[in-house]
Formats: sequence, structure tokens, C-alpha cells
Amino acid sequence: MKKRLATIALVLCVMACCLWACASQPSGNGGAGGDAAQDQKPGEASDQASDQDQADAIKLLSGKEKVAAAQEFYAPKVTTAQNGAEVQLIPNDPYMWNTAILDGENRGCTASQCHESILDATQLLPMSHPKLWNPYGIDPTIKFCYMCHSKALFLQDSMHALHMNSAEFAEKGGNCDSCHYINPNTGAYEMWDLVKYDTAYMGITPVAEAKGDFSFTQDSITDTDEVFYYWENSDHQGVTPDNDTSEEAYAQWEISVGGSVQNPFTFKLSDFEDQMVERVYKMDCQTNPPGGAYIANVNVKGIPLSAIMDKAGVDPSANALHSIADDGWDVYPVSMEYVQQYKDDILLVTEINGEKLGMLQGYPVQLWTPTLGGCHYTKRVVELNFTTDPAEPRFFKGFTNPKTGEMFNKPNTSIFNYTNGTFFPVGQPIEFEGFADAYEVPITAVEISLDKGKTWTTFELGETDPLRWVNWKYSFTPETPGSYLIKVRAVAADGSVSTDPSQLFFNVK
Repeated sequence: MKKRLATIALVLCVMACCLWACASQPSGNGGAGGDAAQDQKPGEASDQASDQDQADAIKLLSGKEKVAAAQEFYAPKVTTAQNGAEVQLIPNDPYMWNTAILDGENRGCTASQCHESILDATQLLPMSHPKLWNPYGIDPTIKFCYMCHSKALFLQDSMHALHMNSAEFAEKGGNCDSCHYINPNTGAYEMWDLVKYDTAYMGITPVAEAKGDFSFTQDSITDTDEVFYYWENSDHQGVTPDNDTSEEAYAQWEISVGGSVQNPFTFKLSDFEDQMVERVYKMDCQTNPPGGAYIANVNVKGIPLSAIMDKAGVDPSANALHSIADDGWDVYPVSMEYVQQYKDDILLVTEINGEKLGMLQGYPVQLWTPTLGGCHYTKRVVELNFTTDPAEPRFFKGFTNPKTGEMFNKPNTSIFNYTNGTFFPVGQPIEFEGFADAYEVPITAVEISLDKGKTWTTFELGETDPLRWVNWKYSFTPETPGSYLIKVRAVAADGSVSTDPSQLFFNVK
């Protein structure tokens, strides 16, 4: 029996060695893993040949000499980010599994030779594409794309078509493994960038029952020039117009109020100047992805909708409010059930953070419907019509995953200010920060894990205001060098928990 087991072990060992020898090896310290591009720089071909020679030489070594040579040659690449931080995107592991076998540095959207930024890649498409915002320094992934594309359904085929029909992708040695990971438990092809730290890589240091100092506020303000926007219009191209932002345009702007009202009327913004109020409100994009940046918390000034309704005398039979823009846009009306509940909070906003609206925010006026998705925030309103529609309008407040029936982004969290792979000194506190939000549902807790979600530490928030975001902060002091993964999720008052927690990979030395 022992002899048979020894024979099997020998066969497996030989097979493993053959696979190692036949595999396409990555170049030393993160070099090119695919074919060289046609526009090679001088000396690049010889560098690649030299790297391959070193890789071949290592195969012929044995014992401690081979271990030492492999660990040096296949060590994860260390670079410097734009903010000056030292970054290593791949965890260290004693077997060089992450680099020599999985070829981690040559896989994923931002691998060597591929996209410098997932945000900039959209601007190189054949058609016009709206700008992807990232005001809080979040490390973006493909999640920044898939929310808008029909809840990740249409993105799959379009991404395959764009890549597999691209001569540039082929020239760079692109293949299925460039973007995908084969889950060993299910056999399913998953997105490499989304599972590499959770599932694929070795070397993550687990910390059970995460400890640290936690705090939060709902009063922190997003800078005005960092407030995201998207200009929706009838052709769905998202092309931003160049509208008049003069003082005269503000002074002459008129809004008509009609429909099922006793006193239809038209007014200028200055007519309600004395009834304007200031509030701190959040605004969520309807398709803010898990871990995304499309949320703002700002000080706004505007006319409460209740003041307009009092003057108009809205008929109790009305079941919808249509806010119509100057270009005729009228796609996302709101129900009167919602209006009656929030009529004192819904504002015709004219200022953000003490300044008149910019053109991007819909100068001179934008309807703010706090707790709902940003699609209901109509820019450049010229009509407010209270109507009795055949069917009551539908709310938009987060996206549902059509495959699971769970919410993609409600509740939602993100981690601000750090690039994946950033180095921190051992024994010194690391200050993490981000947001938590669930549209109209209050956030009751933020949970943090440092062992890939096996254990979660719950930080109770008490009562929170759903009209504002939760801006959380967490301080963690690593006691040993290594590679770590922090995951953050939120709990809402209805008992729901983030289905796709935000995460950040970081190193300690």
C-alpha cells in the first residue's frame, strides 16, 4: 500500500513539474506575460529575452538554490502611485503562486500593458460615454461600469465583443484568463479583478474579530467641484449641453405650476426668495455601484415644495408629480405618496455649498428629491404638474440584482482615499474612511472584517438621518508585517445587509 502511494505521489510530482515547465512564465518582477506589442520600445525585446532566459535557468535549479532564485525573480512588483505612496498589488507568498503560477501581474483590467485606469477606458469607446466620477479617491474596479449597463446583463457580451475583436488585445497576448478566473468549486468563469483577493491569491494575513476605534458623522460636506453629475436627455447619450449661466438667466427663469390644482400659476425664483431654506442633504446616483463614489453630501439652499403646493392648492385626487425640464425631459415622475411624506424636504435648489448651481448641476434650478435615486433630481425645471395618472409612478431607490433578487447597492459602502496595495508601517494606526447609505432607509450599523468575511465586528450607530450619508472612520493598528484585506458592509433599519461589501487590499512592513 505504501509503495502504491509513493508511486502515485511520484506521478503527481512529475505531472506538476511538466505543467510548470510547459506553462507560459511571467517575466521577472512583473514583466510582460503575453506577446510583445508591435510598438516595442528600443531594447524591450532583448529585455524580454533576458527575462525568459532567467526563468528557464531557474527551472534547472533545485533545493534551496531554486527557492531563493524563484523568490527573487518572481517577487511581486513594487511601484509608486501618483500620490507618492508605495504600492504592491499582489500579496507575498512563499511559493510564488500568485506571480509564477497565477501570473497575477498580467491579469485584470489594469494589468501591465492594459488600461491605465478603468475610468479613462470608457472615454476611448467608439461612441460618447459619460464621465465616470471618483471624487473620494476610491480604487475603482469594473463595478464602476456594470451598474449602469442594465444591471450587469448587457455588459458581459459587449465586453467580450470589444476585447475579442480587438487587434490590440490580441497583439498584447490577451486571452480569457486576462479577465477571468475559473472558480475551482463551481467551474464558473468569474471576473479576475473581483475575486483575486478573496479567492485566488495566497498570502492574505487573516485577523479575526477586527479591533479598532470607530466613529462617524453625517455632517461632512462634499466639495462642490466633486459633486458628481450625469446629464440625462431624450437620446440617452448623456451629452452635457452648454447652457446660459448668466445672472439674467437666473432672474428671468420661470416655472409654471399646473395639472390637478385649484390655482395654477407661474413664478420666478425670486418670488420665493424669502421662503428659501438651507439643509444638509445627500444625493445618491440610482446606479451607484457597490463600493462606488456616486454620492454627495452637501449644503443646499432652495424653495420647499410645500410652499409651492400651498399656493397651488393640490387636488387630493392627484397621484403624481411631473417635474419637466426645459428640454422636455419628463421620465422619472414621483408619486404623491412620496411627495406628501417629504414635501417639506423636497427642494427647488438654487445653491450648493453657498454658491449658485453650476451649469453641470442644472443652473439655475434643480429639483432635489432626497432619499430617492438621482434620476429623480430634475435639472432646469420649467414645469411642476400634479396629475392623476392611470398608474402611480414607481420609486427608484437602488438597483435589484435580477439573478438573485437582492439589492446590488442598498445598503452600500465604500472605502475612500487609498489605492489597493498601499504600504503602511507596522505598529502604527491606519485611518480608514468611507460612506454607508441605503437611500430612504436609515443605516443602523457598520460592520468590518479583516479575515475575508469569516468574522465581522459590528459598530452600532444608533439613530441616523436617512436624508444624509453616514461618513464612517475606522482606525486599525497592524501588529505584524504582511498583506491584509479589509472588508466593510452596512446594516440598515429594515434588517438588510450589504450583499457586496467594499474592500481594500493593503500591505504592512
